[in-house]
Amino acid sequence: MTGDPHPATTGTATATCVIGTCGLVWVEGPDAASFLHGLVTCSVTDQAVGEGRLALLLDAKGHIGAQLQIVRDAAAGFTLITEPDAAAPLVEDLERFHFSEDLEIIGPEASAQLTLAADQAPPGAAIAVPGWTPGTWTIVTDDALAAATQLGCTPTGAEALERLRIRAGVARVGTDTGPKTLVQEARLEDRAVDFTKGCYLGQETVARAQHRGQVHRTLRGVVAQAPLPAGAEVHYDGRAVGAITSMAADPELGTIALGILRRDVPDGAAVTVGPGAVPATVRPLPLR
Repeated sequence: MTGDPHPATTGTATATCVIGTCGLVWVEGPDAASFLHGLVTCSVTDQAVGEGRLALLLDAKGHIGAQLQIVRDAAAGFTLITEPDAAAPLVEDLERFHFSEDLEIIGPEASAQLTLAADQAPPGAAIAVPGWTPGTWTIVTDDALAAATQLGCTPTGAEALERLRIRAGVARVGTDTGPKTLVQEARLEDRAVDFTKGCYLGQETVARAQHRGQVHRTLRGVVAQAPLPAGAEVHYDGRAVGAITSMAADPELGTIALGILRRDVPDGAAVTVGPGAVPATVRPLPLR
């Protein structure tokens, strides 16, 4: 998570990590597994104790509402990990769908977290779950600096993680998505959707888009040699085709960015960005 986009191995002097915060929510009770299984995009009922999975919570029309990691703590207990400012809205959404199920929703609560570039889960971490960016792990801890020292990793700035995320082409909900963004538009279906499970909130839209290919825009990579501010319109062939949503400086590629663009813009297309018509190129994801 420095200039090298490839993850390091834990337990070495070269391993790097980012210290940050997260929001925690707990769902506990005999009906906790079936309740979550019927709401989120990943499979929960077959999740092993100690296992962490990536999930999305959608609305009834299939629009992305929340991005979370689900850890099964016990047969009837789950920890939900999300962005700090997304935890309270997540609790509200869960309570809205909680009727007669025998369970309790606890939280939200803020916690320290460590995001580690690693090939596998670090040993000894009480809560370690695969990160949204491939090659990373999220570790929930009371003391992130102590955890970093114990793992032998070197804390670095959050910009390193952001650069890794953009190169990998992983959307961040709320940054690269809006209230009407669909799962396939954000390209999160391969990371967080189990297409073999039964019904869940918004499933019909996700399945239709997957099997009929009905999304007309999708997350794309954009590379330039000048800054590309978030929110700037992308123009191709004389028309607006989307906007930049995330941007980072990369030592190898220059300025790298993500944006949800029309699918009919071909990879390799020369585009202009923003009122200054900054020249840029559309690239396939992940960016290399």
